[in-house]
Amino acid sequence: MVTIAASPRVLTMDEYHTHWQPQRWQLIIIGPTSTWRQEWGEWEAIRDIVQNALDEAEAYRWGRDENGLWIADRGKGVAVADFLLGPPKLKPDYARGKFGEGMKIAALALIRKGYPVHVRTAGRELWIIFLEQEADGKVQTLAALWRPDGTKVGTRFHIMGYTGPAFEDRFAVNLPRSAIISEGPSKVTQPVRRFNQLIQYSFPATPPSGWYEKGAGSSRVFARDIYMRNIKSPYSYNLWGFDMVPDRHGPANENDLWVDMGRLWSCVTRVELLEVFLRMVHHPPLFDTDESHNINLETWAMGTEPVTGKRYTDFIQENAAIWRQAWVKNFGENAIIRTADRWDATVKHLGYESHSVHWLVKDTLAMLIITDTDLVKASQERLREAQVIPDSQLTHRQRVHLVLAREIANTITVQKVAGVHAAIIPPASDRVRTAGMYSRITQEIFVAADQLERGKTTVDTVIHELAHHTSGAEDLEESHSEAMTRIAAQVVELTHARQFDDFMREVWW
Repeated sequence: MVTIAASPRVLTMDEYHTHWQPQRWQLIIIGPTSTWRQEWGEWEAIRDIVQNALDEAEAYRWGRDENGLWIADRGKGVAVADFLLGPPKLKPDYARGKFGEGMKIAALALIRKGYPVHVRTAGRELWIIFLEQEADGKVQTLAALWRPDGTKVGTRFHIMGYTGPAFEDRFAVNLPRSAIISEGPSKVTQPVRRFNQLIQYSFPATPPSGWYEKGAGSSRVFARDIYMRNIKSPYSYNLWGFDMVPDRHGPANENDLWVDMGRLWSCVTRVELLEVFLRMVHHPPLFDTDESHNINLETWAMGTEPVTGKRYTDFIQENAAIWRQAWVKNFGENAIIRTADRWDATVKHLGYESHSVHWLVKDTLAMLIITDTDLVKASQERLREAQVIPDSQLTHRQRVHLVLAREIANTITVQKVAGVHAAIIPPASDRVRTAGMYSRITQEIFVAADQLERGKTTVDTVIHELAHHTSGAEDLEESHSEAMTRIAAQVVELTHARQFDDFMREVWW
């Protein structure tokens, strides 16, 4: 059993030759001085040791004994040359760690903090130390004592004298399975197919453990099973599909993180989760989170899932009914997606309500949820089916009211309309009937036959449609409303002046 009393941390060459070389320990001088990467502390060191263990064996073990904290895996063992000597050897793209220097820096950081580091790996036993040398003063450089021995399989790091946290809650592999509330295939398929994970778990918030390490919050982003940073969210995430900067404190490209998060949400199929998601991406957010302002569901950005060849937006479309159900539960049956403010009044006129969403999810949600432009286009298509009713087919009362409407149109406007007709007009939407319509192409006004039954509804309708003619605006836009007010005032004034007396004798108000 290795004991703390025998644990070297700083050696001189004389001490090596006197005490260690006779016991068959060989010395390798690795090179970096003890001041290298001073921002690294206990968390960064343990993180990279565990990262290597997970890349070796997909799992790790840890525990404490009388000497300190140990971390072990059952992989093929650490290659001493790769571990200790440079230049760094890059790992495959699918690995959790890619830059090949992590364990070297981890050992240096731990020794600098005062903890001797003992490693037993397949066929080797090592002490990682600082070698004190004379070079214009005393300089401590990273070195290793090693000899043939070690374990039969795997690697075991022993951080001697360390009684601090093992940071086990910062590795997603330690979470209970119940904490994973949804999964979706990532872009990583080697050496096994990886799945992004949506996590709901009460993580303990931990304070910073150094000037560089900021602590971990109750909601977190894990990158390839390993804690990367906090997130303002009701959820935590374990994501695989983006590269990280060498120090592992963030993504190499910030947008890639939010795209990968979008890939995960594309595969969510639980209504209650999608309800929360839609509240987050509503604009302004109904539930203000980091996702509200950053998440990306764009088709081109998320790309295709490599195993099935499907676009990630295909997963959303396959579950369109569930997404629509979540939308309706949040915002109601009459809620549609806003693409432009100019349609708001028209949408309201058609019996619907516009809702804005975050711009990086709008186009994808528009594949599932009707938009204001869809609604207006559908309304226009319906209204094209209007059928003019010849005057001869109208009742006497309808003809009287239609003649009054024509006289008002001819009297009020300088730029005359081409005609005012009775018509059978389809409903503008499935929620409202259509009293009248104006064709910008032919500059004609059409009044629904039922509106011609009374003088009041006839006059109201013709004023509304004349306002479209004079303003060029859509329903209830400000200029349209102003035009209606102006035309109505003119009608009142001319009526008071008895301008329409000859046309009102038989009007049924």
